[in-house]
Amino acid sequence: MLRKKEKVNFYTLLIQQAQCTVDGVKLLCAYCANPDEACGDQIKELEMLGDRKRSHLIAEINNSFITPIDREDLFRLSGTIDDVLDYAWYTVKELRIYHIDPDRAIGDMAALLLEMAESLRDCMRMLEHNPAQCNVHAVQVKKLENRLNARFHQAMNDLFEQEDLRAILKYREVYAHFNHASDKGDHAADILLDILVKS
Repeated sequence: MLRKKEKVNFYTLLIQQAQCTVDGVKLLCAYCANPDEACGDQIKELEMLGDRKRSHLIAEINNSFITPIDREDLFRLSGTIDDVLDYAWYTVKELRIYHIDPDRAIGDMAALLLEMAESLRDCMRMLEHNPAQCNVHAVQVKKLENRLNARFHQAMNDLFEQEDLRAILKYREVYAHFNHASDKGDHAADILLDILVKS
């Protein structure tokens, strides 16, 4: 006798993916405090785990006749969550490639990115049963994007006050990952707010 396929909970899949991103950014903060090779490797492992979780969610979207959230919104939301984790890994990767250590600006931006990742995770936790709180956390994500963006521009201004051109170019590339990550978090918040309007 064929067993009935268990119903997929897309909210749970989103929560799991968002938690993976939080875990990765937490490790990034730890790496900024102490750039240990093992810690950096763990971030790469989490980035790969996040990719697998996203692939699983996409497969379930394709295998489901009906989804609780618009299929395109699910796909885009999952993508933005994954992008934030990707940029956490890119930061470590380029710090290693350029043989530079995390400076204060990178540590500050990582801390803000962690707040953003945690707020996104909280959005996912509230999305199904508490849309009002989901909205609150989505607005918080957008506020954090503004704070991270301001810190990024301050860091860039301070960077260009230095005279070591090579260092400037290297750190500029790393700083940019935080700017891109904050944009992705902001995009995720916009998708969530759009989902809440539709529901």
